[in-house]
Amino acid sequence: MTSVSSVRARTAITAMLLLLGAAVTSADVPAPEHRELSKATREQMAVLHEQMAACLRSDKPFPECHSAMIRSCQEQLGASCPMMMGMGHGSDTRHRMQPMAKPAG
Repeated sequence: MTSVSSVRARTAITAMLLLLGAAVTSADVPAPEHRELSKATREQMAVLHEQMAACLRSDKPFPECHSAMIRSCQEQLGASCPMMMGMGHGSDTRHRMQPMAKPAG
């Protein structure tokens, strides 16, 4: 037989764990820090985006336009290409742009 104090203790511990779990899951995830780009880099990025827009308006498939933009960015900006750095997301590789695979067939 379980004593009343033992049941109350388990209930209190369970309640605290639930509250702690709720607090942890509701915590705000800090926004990634974006590095500031120089005026020259911003101008080069604008030109690259204009080229991408022109490609998208053409009859070329999206993967071709996307890969061309990545290639151009690497050629013009090298390792400082923001698209290779995850658009300022540092080591967060979830947003890093990669050339798209060619469709099968």
